[in-house]
Amino acid sequence: MFAENDVQAPHGERQWFCRLDEDPAAVITARTLVGTVLAGWDTDLVEDAILVTSELVTNAIAHGDAPVTLTVTVRTEPEPTVVLDVADASPDLPVQDLPGEVGHFGLWIAEELARVTIHPTAAGKTVRAEFVLFDPPPSR
Repeated sequence: MFAENDVQAPHGERQWFCRLDEDPAAVITARTLVGTVLAGWDTDLVEDAILVTSELVTNAIAHGDAPVTLTVTVRTEPEPTVVLDVADASPDLPVQDLPGEVGHFGLWIAEELARVTIHPTAAGKTVRAEFVLFDPPPSR
């Protein structure tokens, strides 16, 4: 389902990765990955990260092109940070519309809960949501 990068970076970074576009339960898989990685962390952070994951993955599946991937990165330095990267192969950048009766809540919700940036890549784009932590969980 998902894999952890088997090498822990020297600066205290760990990564988990999953490909979602061929998964009929992509949003559930993505939510499970984030919940598993952040188990034991602050409840508000976990809930916010799972909600942002749902919104970004839904947007990528609905509006992007395969492959769609989720990478979860946990950094301990220079400050504890959780990074969610949702990548897809479409060069079309997301546009934030005002939420309304017919939707358009995804990117707006993500930007309310995390620091969101959009990065064009040679293979498409990556939408990144970062959560900087003030009280990191105890070491595992």
